[in-house]
Amino acid sequence: MISSKDGIIGFAIGDAMGVPVEFTNREKLMRNPITSMEGFMSHNVPKGTWSDDTSMTIATMDSIINSNGDIIANDMANRFLEWMEKGEYTPGGKIVDIDRTTLRALGKYKTTRRSAVNCGCTSNTDNGNGSLMRMLPIVYYSYLNWLEQDKILKLVAGISSITHANELVIMGCYMYVNYAIELLNTNNRKAAYSKIQNLDYSMFSMPTIRAYTRILDHEIYHYGIDEIKSSSYIVDTLEAVLWVLINTDTYNQAIIGAINLGSDTDTIAACTGGLAGIIYGIKSINSDWKIDLRKYSEIIDICEQFDEVLYKLNEKEIDNNTVNKNDILRRIEIVNNEITEVPADALVCANTSGNLGRGGEGTIFSRAGIELENKCREFDELSKGQAKVTRAYRIDTKYIIHTVVPKWYDESETNQNELLEECYKNIFRISADYDIKSIAIPTLGIGACRAPVDIAVKIAIDGIINNFFRNTDIDKIYIVCNDSRIQRTYIEYLNSLLD
Repeated sequence: MISSKDGIIGFAIGDAMGVPVEFTNREKLMRNPITSMEGFMSHNVPKGTWSDDTSMTIATMDSIINSNGDIIANDMANRFLEWMEKGEYTPGGKIVDIDRTTLRALGKYKTTRRSAVNCGCTSNTDNGNGSLMRMLPIVYYSYLNWLEQDKILKLVAGISSITHANELVIMGCYMYVNYAIELLNTNNRKAAYSKIQNLDYSMFSMPTIRAYTRILDHEIYHYGIDEIKSSSYIVDTLEAVLWVLINTDTYNQAIIGAINLGSDTDTIAACTGGLAGIIYGIKSINSDWKIDLRKYSEIIDICEQFDEVLYKLNEKEIDNNTVNKNDILRRIEIVNNEITEVPADALVCANTSGNLGRGGEGTIFSRAGIELENKCREFDELSKGQAKVTRAYRIDTKYIIHTVVPKWYDESETNQNELLEECYKNIFRISADYDIKSIAIPTLGIGACRAPVDIAVKIAIDGIINNFFRNTDIDKIYIVCNDSRIQRTYIEYLNSLLD
């Protein structure tokens, strides 16, 4: 099944990787290439921060979600204003960047409240990549709705024209969307390239078509790196994206290649990352980059809601029941042990505070060492039910999944059952993205959080069954107890569910 999270997370990571070195020249980056997620530097923002590229992409998706699959330009424009003026759809509550064309177009829309598609800027100087950056949701929308070329073009032109109505920009967006759709069809980079070379562009003027000569009449990927520009000019951006994508063979190579071209690093890496995510999938992405991406879980939430709307729009159901219940239950083992001694790919660490490292399971932190505590200090505060992954450092396992468990004794907290269910949802979601095959989960809610044992046990087993579809590759789920009586309660409930 096609999932938007492959492309969208790929896009967001490219954006966040490029933000710290935006505007840096190529010569400097060639001497000291960027190969990891960095913080501060160009925009003075923490590691993992994404920019307008991802913010406007998420706002576009949220508009489609809240319009039940309809494309309503004014609704999108209103959400763009919420982003621009109030910092909505950002990782830190304020915008990181905005291009001048978008600023002018949204200002015009706010003042006139005209149809948003009539507010885009049309001058020859409004030829940047500021609408290309938010085309990935339109790729999935067009693909899952089986749109014909005339409808794709109309859709792309309308969405772009909220800010960028220049014909040159619309053609570049149309080419990018078709390239990505063909990747979804074939997963073949050169076949997708041939597709865009052979499209009908007769609706565009000859000067506009000629601007893309190096892509349409030649193979841009055969050019040397010194012939590839990496500016925000739409033609330069599209050439750079295709050049990097076709000349690399993994997601990680593509992102590193895109960033180190210099100049408009965030948008070029984001647009490259979206396509590379489609090709290679979310599991192929460097684990440390996924760990460092801010608001990772929130982006995944948007992707899942977006997918659900699009599949329902096409009267298709997302199959959440591919594994027999008894088969799931047989993969669960209830053990009475110290969690750091359990032989699993990932250990779950229960936290009572959204500031990871405060109120977390002490044995895990003491065994993992100071590196884990230092890493947790880098993260934004999590809400109850959310989860975040880190490496395990000195513990002999791959990952630690941190989740924030609600407290039953705190009268200020409500909906504890639902929040605990969210913990299991997010644990399984993360396990899939990191290709985790076995996982050890403590007795979440029991003990310090004072959840009634029968409720916590039921939520645990039911949560595993209900969320198993998120990672059907998982072979073993350990529920780790530290009390034999509680262990028996889990075993009794599990056995009661077996047919």
